[in-house]
Amino acid sequence: MLERLLETTSKIDEFLETSKDNPSVVLYGAGFAMPAILRKLESYGFLILAVCDSDTRKHGRKFRDTYPVMSFEAARRDFPHARFVISSPDYFAEIYSFLRESLDERNLCDVDLECAHYFEKGEFNEFFTSELPRLRKIHESLEDEESKETYFKIIKAHMSGRREDFEDAFTGNDDWYLFQSLLKPTAETVYVDCGAYDGDTLKLFLKAADEGYHKIFAFEPDPAMQRSLNAVSDSENGKIRIIPKGVSNSDGTLSFRTNGVYSNIVGADAADEEDLISIPVTKLDSLLLNEDVSIVKMDIEGGEYEALQGAAQLIQKFRPKLAICLYHKVEDFVRIAELLLNLVPDYKLRLKHQSKSCTDTILFASLD
Repeated sequence: MLERLLETTSKIDEFLETSKDNPSVVLYGAGFAMPAILRKLESYGFLILAVCDSDTRKHGRKFRDTYPVMSFEAARRDFPHARFVISSPDYFAEIYSFLRESLDERNLCDVDLECAHYFEKGEFNEFFTSELPRLRKIHESLEDEESKETYFKIIKAHMSGRREDFEDAFTGNDDWYLFQSLLKPTAETVYVDCGAYDGDTLKLFLKAADEGYHKIFAFEPDPAMQRSLNAVSDSENGKIRIIPKGVSNSDGTLSFRTNGVYSNIVGADAADEEDLISIPVTKLDSLLLNEDVSIVKMDIEGGEYEALQGAAQLIQKFRPKLAICLYHKVEDFVRIAELLLNLVPDYKLRLKHQSKSCTDTILFASLD
C-alpha cells in the first residue's frame, strides 16, 4: 500500500525552490507560528519584506526590530510584486479565502508552511524512499484498520506537503490523548506527563478523571511555565508533583531552546543560537521505578525517542499505557514503534492524527 506514495512530489519543496527566481514575500499573520515560518523562509533565501495582520494593535511595530508589521492594505500598496504567504495555520482557510478575492494568483502562495515546520526540503521524501521496508513493517503492525489508514494518510501528507492531505488525515480531537477512552484514568492511576507545558494536558487528564486518580508526575523544564503548572498543582491537594526537568536517556544537563509551544532540547551544534538556556534532565528510570506508573504521555518536541530509552526499565516493569508524539523527527515514524515493540512485544499500537496540520500525530500503546 505504501509503495503507491513513491512518486509523490512535495508542494512545499516546489515552493521553496522558487526563492531563486521570486524571493520577495509578505507574511500574513503575526501569531505564534510566524517566527518559525519567517526563519525557514530566510534559510531558503527568501526576502521577507513585511508582516501584515488584521489586528490593528500590532500595526506600526517591528518584529525583531527589522520586519514592519502593517495592515494588508498597506502591504499590498507598498509591495505590489511580493507574494503573500500565510503564517497563521489556525486561520489558514479564512485568510486564504480573503486573499484569493483580493490578490492576483501570482501574488498568492497557497502553501501552508506550518506543515513543513519540523522537516527540511526533501527530508521526509528521502527518508520514505530509503526506509520503506521499515515503514511497511510498522504499518502492518498497527492494531486496527483505522490506524493503518491514518499512518498511510499522514505519510502521504508529509510527502505531498498539501494542507488538504493533512486535513484528510485528521482523526478528530474531541478526545485529545484518548483520556476519555483508551487512557481513561481510574482511582489507581499514576500518570506521568512529559512535556507538561502550561498544564493544558494536565487539565484534560483531570477533566477525564471523574473516578479520581492516585498521583501525577509532571515534567516541564521551561521556567516560564512553572507558575501556570503550580497553579494547577495547588488545586489538587498535593497529588501533582511538578518536576522542573526535561526527560532523556541520561541524567545531567542539556541545552534547551525557550520558544513557547516549540521549546525543545537541542544538540551541541546549536550552542550559538538565541534563546538557549541550560536545563537539568533525568531518566524516568532514575526517578519512578518505585511508582506503579500506569499512563505516560510524551510531547517533548523531538526528545521522545531518547526519553523512551531512559524509561525502558519502567516500561518493561509496569507496561503502562503510552501516548507518544511522532511528528517532531522523521525517523520517529518508525523507530519509536520499533523500540516499544522491542520492550513490550505484547503492546497493541494505535495511531491518531489530532490536528489539521502537521502536528499531533500520536502513537498509543496499550495491552488492551
